[in-house]
Amino acid sequence: MSVPIPSVVTANATLGDPASWVPIDESHGDLQNDTIWLVSIILCAFGYGIAFTLYCICARNLISQIRTGSNTRRAKAMLVYITLTTLCGTVYFASETRVALNGFVRYRAFPGGPWAYTLYAFSSTENLVAIVSYFVVNWMADAMLIWRVYILYSSKKYAWLVTSLPAVLYLASICMSAAMIHQISIPTQTLWSPSALPFGFAYFILTATLTILSNFLMTIRLLVARKHYIDAMGNTSHAKRYLSIVTMLVESSALFAIWSIIFVGLYAVSHPLQNIFFATLVDVAIVAMLLIMFRVSQDRAWKPETESALNGMEWRDASTIRGSSRYIKPSFQSRNGASATRLENLVTVETFTVDDNKMRIDVEPCA
Repeated sequence: MSVPIPSVVTANATLGDPASWVPIDESHGDLQNDTIWLVSIILCAFGYGIAFTLYCICARNLISQIRTGSNTRRAKAMLVYITLTTLCGTVYFASETRVALNGFVRYRAFPGGPWAYTLYAFSSTENLVAIVSYFVVNWMADAMLIWRVYILYSSKKYAWLVTSLPAVLYLASICMSAAMIHQISIPTQTLWSPSALPFGFAYFILTATLTILSNFLMTIRLLVARKHYIDAMGNTSHAKRYLSIVTMLVESSALFAIWSIIFVGLYAVSHPLQNIFFATLVDVAIVAMLLIMFRVSQDRAWKPETESALNGMEWRDASTIRGSSRYIKPSFQSRNGASATRLENLVTVETFTVDDNKMRIDVEPCA
C-alpha cells in the first residue's frame, strides 16, 4: 500500500533545549500508544527468538528419530507440523517488523505518530499478511490442544464425546476469523473499527473459551490419574515423569491459556496494553505448542498407552510376596585351599516388598 509522505511539522528544535525535541503534533495519548507499540515489537522479537530456539531443538530430536527409524511416521508428521507453524510465525514477525519500520522510520512524520500510521495502514499488504499468519498459527495451536485432549482421553470410551465440544468451538472460531479477515481487508478498517469489532470480539471469546475448556479437560484428566497413581504407589519417578505439576502445566498449554485470557480482558475494555499481548500471542502459542512437542519428541508426553503402562507398573511394583522360603548362602573358600570357611546361615524370608526406589526384606534367623 503506497502512503504519501506528509510534510514534516517544523519546530525550532535546539540541542540545548530537550523540551523542543518532543513531537509537537502528538498528544500524550499518542506518545503512549507509540511507546506500547514499540515495546510490543521488541517483546515479539524476544518471543520469536525463544520460539525459534525451541523449534531447532524439537526439529533435531525428530530428525534423529527419523534417521534411527524410531516412530518414523509420527516424527515426520510432527516435523512438518512444527515447521509450518514456525514458518507462519516467521512471516508474522517479519511483516510486523516491516509495518513498525514504516511507522517509526520511513513515515515517522505521519500525523499522529507511528501508531496512527499503523492504524492507517492496517489493511495494507504487509499487515494483512501478518494478520493471516496470526490466525493460521492460532488455528494450528488450537488444533494441537484438541489433539492433546483426545490423546489424554483416548483410553476412555467417551473420548470422542469429550473432544466434540472443543471441536465445535474450533470450527466456529475458524469461521469467525475468516469473517474478521474479510472485514479487516476493507480499506480504512482495523481490528477496532465498529464494523470489525463484533467479529473480533466473538473470535477471541471463542478461541479463549476453547483454550480454557481444553485446559480444564486436560488438567482434570491428569489430576485424576495423578491421584489414582500416587494413592497406590506414592510419589515415584513415574508419577513425576507423567503427572507432575510442571507436566500438567506444559501438557495443558497453560501458558497460552493465561496469555489469551489476559488479552481478551484487555481487548474487551480497550486498554492500550492489549497491543503487547496481541503482538506476542503468536509467539506464546508457538512456544506452548513446541513445549508439548518437545516432550513428545523425547517420549515423555502422555500417550494413548500411558495409562495402561502406569497401571501395569502399579500392579507389579505394589505386589507383596508373602510366604516362607528357605535360602542357603553360598560357601566361600580361601585361595590356597588349606582352610575353608563355610558360611551357611539359614534364613526365612517373611515379607518381600518391591517399591519403585526401595526394597525391604524382613528376615528371621532359623533356630
